[in-house]
Amino acid sequence: MREKFWGLFSVIVACIFWSISFSVSKVLLRQVSPFELAFTRFLLASVFSSIIFFPKIRVISLKWKYQKHLLEAGLLGVTLYFIFENWGLKFTSASEGALLVGSFPALSLLWETFSEKEKPTSNRILGVTVSLLGVILIVGSTSIKLEINNLIGDFLILLSGLSWVVYNLKIKKVENIYSYEVLTTFQLIYGTILFIPLLSFTGLRIPKGTESLFGLFYLAFFCSALGYLLYNYGLKRLAVTQLVNTLNLIPLFGALWGVLFLKETLDFWKTLGGLLIVIGVGLTTLK
Repeated sequence: MREKFWGLFSVIVACIFWSISFSVSKVLLRQVSPFELAFTRFLLASVFSSIIFFPKIRVISLKWKYQKHLLEAGLLGVTLYFIFENWGLKFTSASEGALLVGSFPALSLLWETFSEKEKPTSNRILGVTVSLLGVILIVGSTSIKLEINNLIGDFLILLSGLSWVVYNLKIKKVENIYSYEVLTTFQLIYGTILFIPLLSFTGLRIPKGTESLFGLFYLAFFCSALGYLLYNYGLKRLAVTQLVNTLNLIPLFGALWGVLFLKETLDFWKTLGGLLIVIGVGLTTLK
């Protein structure tokens, strides 16, 4: 019971960190490209994690049959995820992007249903349907207003969700082989390395100004090194349904930070869509 409590607590803290990251990233993307921001963020996070957990890293097995899963996890959960998310935030608002993240658990449950070839329960079907309706309301509201940039951004955010779903499946294959500290460190390192080819198109600039540097530190340490560490800790101790429910904090707080800090606005349909996503995910986890 104690392990589950601390596992849940760690995921909640990670979700709060991540919910703020949408607003911080939106500000930093005014100065640098999505690739530059992601590479700098995860390079710093890799350094932090490698230094802190070096005693555990230096004694592990580096067999390729295990490492390939960490490489794939780094590609899916770091490189591709943040290419899509950062690129999406260049076009859409932080609050809208955060609301769409609420559909990720529904995407995950939908993927599990088809991949495991099990007959879905009625509440799972209803929950996924309600969540997807919420996504349609958010994206549809943007389409009706002909906000093409926002529409492109929404689509990219949803692609990041697909990357996150597959990432969770990959990390599950090695969660009993490596400690959560090692899992975190290697996926950060591999994800960072895979960003390097993309920098040949953009170069590398560092955000300027005290506030921007503080924001970069926040993304690197709290959202990446510490955030992934807390999430992987919870992933080893909680059932999928518990994780799904907890991830609902991201859209709720993420949209709130966007409105409060960036003075963004959410119309009625986008707000309703966000609520439907949260309700839908809740329905999928009912027994």
